[in-house]
Amino acid sequence: MSALRSLLSGKVRSQSGCYTCRLRRKKCDEKRPVCDGCTALEIDCVYGEHKPDWMDGGPKQRAMAEMIKLQVKKQASQRRDRKYLEMLEDGTRLVSLNDRPAAANGHASDNTAVFSSESDRAFDTSPSTLSGTTGPSPDMPWHQHQLVGPGGGGAQKSDYDSAQDTHLIMNYVDFVFPYLFPYYQPPILVGGRGWVLDAFLHGNRSIYYTAIALSSWFFGVLLAGGLEQHAACTDRMARQLHHQMGISLKELQKNIYAISAKKDKFDIREGLGVMQSVIQMLIFEVTAANKDNWKLHLDAAIALFVKILPEPAQWTERVHELWTPKWPPPEMGIRRPWSTDQAALRFFGANLLYIDIMSSITLARRPRLAAYHEPVIPRCPANALSTEPQSAGPLRMEEFFGLQNWVVQTLGDIAALDAHKKEQQRAGTLCAADLAERGEALFQAVKAGIRHLDNQDYSQTPVERAVSVIRDPLASLNPGSADYSQTPVERAVSVIRDPLASLNPGSAAARLNHIIQNLLWLHAAFLYLSTVVSGWRPDDAEVRRSVDKVTELLADMPDGKTMQSMAFPFCVAGCLAPPAYRDRYRGLVSRLGPLQVFGTMQEAKNIMEFAWANGAAADESWDVAKCLNSLGHGALLI
Repeated sequence: MSALRSLLSGKVRSQSGCYTCRLRRKKCDEKRPVCDGCTALEIDCVYGEHKPDWMDGGPKQRAMAEMIKLQVKKQASQRRDRKYLEMLEDGTRLVSLNDRPAAANGHASDNTAVFSSESDRAFDTSPSTLSGTTGPSPDMPWHQHQLVGPGGGGAQKSDYDSAQDTHLIMNYVDFVFPYLFPYYQPPILVGGRGWVLDAFLHGNRSIYYTAIALSSWFFGVLLAGGLEQHAACTDRMARQLHHQMGISLKELQKNIYAISAKKDKFDIREGLGVMQSVIQMLIFEVTAANKDNWKLHLDAAIALFVKILPEPAQWTERVHELWTPKWPPPEMGIRRPWSTDQAALRFFGANLLYIDIMSSITLARRPRLAAYHEPVIPRCPANALSTEPQSAGPLRMEEFFGLQNWVVQTLGDIAALDAHKKEQQRAGTLCAADLAERGEALFQAVKAGIRHLDNQDYSQTPVERAVSVIRDPLASLNPGSADYSQTPVERAVSVIRDPLASLNPGSAAARLNHIIQNLLWLHAAFLYLSTVVSGWRPDDAEVRRSVDKVTELLADMPDGKTMQSMAFPFCVAGCLAPPAYRDRYRGLVSRLGPLQVFGTMQEAKNIMEFAWANGAAADESWDVAKCLNSLGHGALLI
């Protein structure tokens, strides 16, 4: 009957294709001796005048089909690993530390270039360019060696010395890390951030040098302050960054090769260390606005995470397994803080789940780690945030990003709905009623969350605002500057503030910040969902209300690192904002001063400028994913 239908339709199946493609029920291009399909998948391509024995239409054929499926899966993993290693080999040639990306509408950046004309060129930090660099002596601690110049043999030393590493790594812990993760303030009894320093000094070398590279750049940006007279100093920082990233890439290559060589003998702790390095490298790529390299890092990080935790339900058990008798000692009993590996898995696991969801928005696909959401970040976690040591269990994303678990999961659900919509559009089977029905449940949840938070008292008195302000690192580095001067109340508060207060997630300041953070993101989620279900409608009354609310909340936020965590709400609301708001949004970025180029706020601003210049307001075909890909690469706003 099927043959008759094919005959009537005028379609005649070729009998010349390879048997592998026939078994897989795929179209074959019939190239000899190996077809393109089998070549691409790196699987055996079987031709012949006679059918192979396994094409029996029975158990042998089914067994061969399963074997080929496994082969395809295995080869896909190997191709991914090779592609990642090739990317590491190429290094970060596309990294540019020029803070003046061209804007589509001709608006220049609010800053002048941080680095000089020599150093704002793309850095070639591929390992091949550093092949002559002498590595550290095996007889000395690896984090205490000196880098030498490309001449090799130690004859020509660069202007870099290891004493600077100490300062840079502490600058990372004190300033860069809190700037990138402003909501991550683990209480002292839980272990604080000591594990971060321990991971750098006693973990693998890649994460150490990536942290130093980020610290170098951060310090260089602050040092320059947009002033030409600092060009020589920032030039030197740029050369150091070249060395640091080159070493980090070489070490990461070694780690990936080592894990690949072990095949089935995967070591959990070793894999965790490499996953930390990969995610840290991803953060560097995103912070440096380094185009699409983050996608390969994300692929590698997800593959490692799945090896570390093959079964999502085993999350708590896996965290338990990573304790160590060295520190904290077992004698502390249930009051033990997290060990370095436990804290690292919790922190980088939370980051990976968050990055996976944010990348799914950019790529318009379902979150790849969706199966891990309920076991690891349940919508309604039973455990509460506490200043006391906790037993292993699910995570609360407030601890890491100031966002409630269900808010993060809802963003993933909206991304999945967007992916479903686009799949249906490509297939020509999109049903508007079905899309609206799927979206309605999400709308109800988002609106209920907004109503709940709106009823909370998040208004601040001047004194409360002074207490809750997370100051820009510039303020502490230049307390005498007129631009960052403090009022008498602010000075008094900063002097008498209890350091433990900021570590208490139940404090008034923390509670206020969390309310505003979640409210901002829920309004952004509403705007995102509206574009998925109803299209790009900036003039819609509900859309305008959410844009107004986001604009108001962003304008009321204190200057400094808290703003850095708002790139996605900032970008979504800004793209939908009316023309009268555009200068206000540009001004929000300017408040970050030189640090506007460190992180994703500048990238978000460039996306808005492009959308404004290209008539997004009047084009209903625009959506959030299109905005995030409008600069010629996928922007990951984390």
